[in-house]
Amino acid sequence: MSKYSEYINQERLKNNFIKMAEIDTGSCEETKTGIEPSTQKQVKFAKEILIPLLESINNLEDIKIDKTGIVTAYLQGNTETQYTLGLIAHMDTSEQAPTGPVQVKIHDYKTGNIELLSGTIIDETDLTPYKNHTIITSDGTTLLGADDKAGIAEIIEAITVLTEHPEIKCPNIKIAITPDEEIGEGVTYFDIEKFGANTAYTVDGSEAENIESETFNAFNPEIIINGIPVHCGHAYKKMVNAIEVANSIISKLPKSEKPETTQDREGYYHVDGINGDVNRVVIKMLVRDFDFNNAKKRIEFLKNLIKETEQEYLGCTIEFKENEKYHNMKEKLMERPEVIEYAKEAIIRSGLEPKEPVVRGGTDGAMLTLRGLLTPNLGTGGVNFHSKKEFISVQIMKKCCENVINLVNVWAEKIDKQ
Repeated sequence: MSKYSEYINQERLKNNFIKMAEIDTGSCEETKTGIEPSTQKQVKFAKEILIPLLESINNLEDIKIDKTGIVTAYLQGNTETQYTLGLIAHMDTSEQAPTGPVQVKIHDYKTGNIELLSGTIIDETDLTPYKNHTIITSDGTTLLGADDKAGIAEIIEAITVLTEHPEIKCPNIKIAITPDEEIGEGVTYFDIEKFGANTAYTVDGSEAENIESETFNAFNPEIIINGIPVHCGHAYKKMVNAIEVANSIISKLPKSEKPETTQDREGYYHVDGINGDVNRVVIKMLVRDFDFNNAKKRIEFLKNLIKETEQEYLGCTIEFKENEKYHNMKEKLMERPEVIEYAKEAIIRSGLEPKEPVVRGGTDGAMLTLRGLLTPNLGTGGVNFHSKKEFISVQIMKKCCENVINLVNVWAEKIDKQ
């Protein structure tokens, strides 16, 4: 436990999180057009909930929302050098589960499963590390939204502590809360130069002891199949059913290379969505690999599979879009190892043993890092993201907030010595 732990108001942290979690801020890939957020409920949340919370913090300046839906704020540091550290989280929640409105439930957890509505059961195996913790869940009909409102709440509490205790050394801090991270658009329009941070961290991970610096290389391919529709009574040797063509493609994907059959550094193919009819079918996929060359090989595999399928189903045409999304951020982060080392030192000061697992997913930080703003990822404490079984421990949220305070303090100490 660091000397700053006692400054964190756990009840305030919990209440701010619940206040945000109750609001539905689901993003939607299908409705994303232009620079505005994919859903207006994110804008409403930003203006009615998030900005007032930021405005309640003394000495936090330049609080605003831009036309892309990104909310930013600035805290003047108390070091001699003018280094600026960025803290980033996202306001949207995943459309992989019902997004709300969220009915928050609080549990004084002791042992056993937690049983919620709609047959949602959080298994004791997931809960065992949190015995005697205060656990927050939804009512079981929606996700909770700890991904990433826990990150927002932890940043807000950390900044509040820094303003209440000006004796804690900190550099200049720039906050950004983005929309649409869950659909891969969180920082598409992020103006790094205007943001003005020298280094940044997303607060968007899971375990409190984790510092995440390596992500997948990511492609989100689309396969568009155009069949030949004919009246069923006259279809003999004429019809090419786009649904059957799609089924053929999916059946030939390696069964040992799916998300549910891979782990650690193993890549995968994932059918994320399928929509259409006899005439036209669109398959949306995720292709992931930690090695970029292997990721490209996976794309080539799909291209060859499509060519073979077109020969098998003569007359149909199949369009393929690679849709490259982001690269593994590890290579860029290795150019400045202190960005990771300072985070590890902060976690140690919180009384934890830092871990650096690979991230089987992506964050805003992956894209920002590859655009020049080095941005690894810190934990928030959430478990079972993107599902109705999602939960978070209030005590772990406090520890993650402590990590953030220690992080800015470590940076202040280090840059003052330079």
